[in-house]
Amino acid sequence: MSAKLFQVALVIEGEYISSWHYLMLERLLAVEGISLVAAISRTPQPISFWQRIGLALFHGLKKVDALLFNSPANAQAAKSVLGVLGDVTMCEAGGKRFQELLAVGPVDIVVDLSGQEPLPETILWARQGVWCHFFGRPASLSDKFVGMREYATRQDEIVSGLERIMETRAEPERLFYATTSTDPASINRGIERTLWKMADFIPQRFQEILHAGEDAFYRNVQGRLIHFPLVPTYQLHPPALWIACQVLLRYPANFIRKLYLAMFRSEQWVLLLGEHDDVRDAGALEHFRKLIPPPDRFWADPFVVMHAGEHYVFFEEMLYERGIGHLACIRLNREGGHSEPVKVLEQPYHLSYPFVFNYQGQYYMIPETASNHSVELYRCEEFPHRWVFEKKLMDGVEAYDATLQEHGGKWWMFVSMRTHSSCSPNEALYLFHADSPLSTEWQAHPQNPVVSRASHARPGGRLFASEGRLYRPSQNCAGVYGRGLNINLIRQLDEQVYREETVSSCLPDGGNDMNGLHTLGVGKGVSVADAVHLRRRLGILDRWLEKIGGFFNRLGMTGRLLVVATPMAIFWIDV
Repeated sequence: MSAKLFQVALVIEGEYISSWHYLMLERLLAVEGISLVAAISRTPQPISFWQRIGLALFHGLKKVDALLFNSPANAQAAKSVLGVLGDVTMCEAGGKRFQELLAVGPVDIVVDLSGQEPLPETILWARQGVWCHFFGRPASLSDKFVGMREYATRQDEIVSGLERIMETRAEPERLFYATTSTDPASINRGIERTLWKMADFIPQRFQEILHAGEDAFYRNVQGRLIHFPLVPTYQLHPPALWIACQVLLRYPANFIRKLYLAMFRSEQWVLLLGEHDDVRDAGALEHFRKLIPPPDRFWADPFVVMHAGEHYVFFEEMLYERGIGHLACIRLNREGGHSEPVKVLEQPYHLSYPFVFNYQGQYYMIPETASNHSVELYRCEEFPHRWVFEKKLMDGVEAYDATLQEHGGKWWMFVSMRTHSSCSPNEALYLFHADSPLSTEWQAHPQNPVVSRASHARPGGRLFASEGRLYRPSQNCAGVYGRGLNINLIRQLDEQVYREETVSSCLPDGGNDMNGLHTLGVGKGVSVADAVHLRRRLGILDRWLEKIGGFFNRLGMTGRLLVVATPMAIFWIDV
C-alpha cells in the first residue's frame, strides 16, 4: 500500500446526515492513509410546494410498505455527523473559515454528500475532483425517486455508482458502476439494498487508489467500465402522484399474481444433463434433459467430477420439510441414467454449492456455509461418500458460493459477499488470491468488489477453459434470485486488474417449462446445470395467460391504461 497520506474534505447539508452516509464515513476514516481535514456545511436547497407534497407522498408509501412487508426504511434515518468527525470542525460554505481553507492549498479529493451541484470553489480546490454518489440516474444531484420509479415501472435493477466532477471535464466521469435488484414485492427492500450497498463505494475505491496508485487506478477504471451498459438517463421527472399511483396499483397486482401462482403452478429446482463440454452458449442449457427429483425436495448447484473413468455429480439436496440443504451425490451411467442419490455431507446449518476439486491427488470440497459465517474446507476420506472437516479458509465473513481457480501461478477465490445485513448476498463478487488452495491467508484484490451487478456478480459454477480462454459462469439475480445464467469471458486476471466480458446469457421465461437457472457444472464430455421446473395445472390456458401478461408488462403503465380505456371509450361513443 502506498505511504501517501490522502487529504480529504467533506461536504454535507448541516449536522445531520443519513445513516448510510454515516456508515460510509466510519468505513472511510478506518482506511489507513486517509486524513479528513475539513467538513463543510451547505445550506439545504429550498423545495417547492409540489416537491414537498411529492416527498410527503413517498414518505407515506414507505410507511405503508414497512407495515405490509416488515421492511422499515432505516438507511435514510437522520444521524448526527458529529459522532464520526472527531477533532474535525465544521465550517459554513462561503464563510471566513471556508475561505481560509481554500487559501491553505488544495486537498486531494472532496467527498460531496450534499446532494447538490458541487460548489465551483470545491471543484477547483480538489486536485482529483469532487466525488459524488449517483443512483437512479447519472448526476451529482440526489434522485428523490430512487427505488420508487424502478419498482413502479417494473425495472429489474436500480443503478448506482460513483462519479467525479473536474474543472477540466464537461461531464462527470464515472468511477464505479453497480446495480441492485428491485424487490418484486417491496419498494423499501430495494431502496435499502441500494443505499447500504453504496456505503462501501467510496471507502473501497480509496483503498484501491492507495494500493494501485493514482495513474493505475484511473487507467483501471476505464478498463473495468468499458463493457458496462450506459447508465439510463431520465431527462424528465414523472410527477410524484403518477409514480405513487403506479406503486399502489402494483401492490394488488403482486398479490393477485402470487395467489394465482400458488393455486395453478408449482416450481421445483431440478438438474439438467447434456452431453457437452463446451457451453459457451448458455442458451443451449434450455435443451438439456431434465433429471427431476421426488416432489418432496429439490436438487440444485451441480458440480461434475470424473473419478476412475466415471462421472459423479455433487449437488445440494433440500427436503422441504427440513428447510435447510445438505449435500448429495449421484453417479451417471453410460445408458443415460444415474444411481440413487446418496447424502455425503450434512450439518446443523445450511449447505449448498459443493465446490469439489482435486489438489495434489486429494479431493477437497468447499461448500457454501454462509449461515455459519465462514468458508469451510472438507477433505475426502472415501470417495464420494465420506468427507471430514479440514479447516476454515475464512472466518467471520458472510460468503456465498466460493469458487477456486488456479491461474498464473496463483490460486484465486471468487466469492459473493455482503457487508451489511440489508444488502443482498447476490450482488457483489469479491476476489482473493493465495499460493495454495488450502491457505488461510487469502489476499484481497484491490478492485474488490470486482463485479457489483445484480445480474452478473454471484458465482454460477466452476470456471472452465475453451480454446485457451477462461470463462466464468455467473448468476443473474436481477429482479428475482435464480433468474438466469451468464457465461463471462475473463479478459484479464492478475493481482492488480480483473476484467470480464459477458459472451452469452440464458433467461428462461417459461419455455420448455423452465423458469429459472443459476449453476453450471462442466465435466469431460458432460455438463450438468440446474433449473426451475414449472408445472402448470391449467396446461395450455396457463401458457396463453402468461403470454398475455408478458404483453401487458411490455406495454408499460401508459399502454396498459390505453388498452383498458379504448374499448370503454368505444362503448361510450356507441351509447
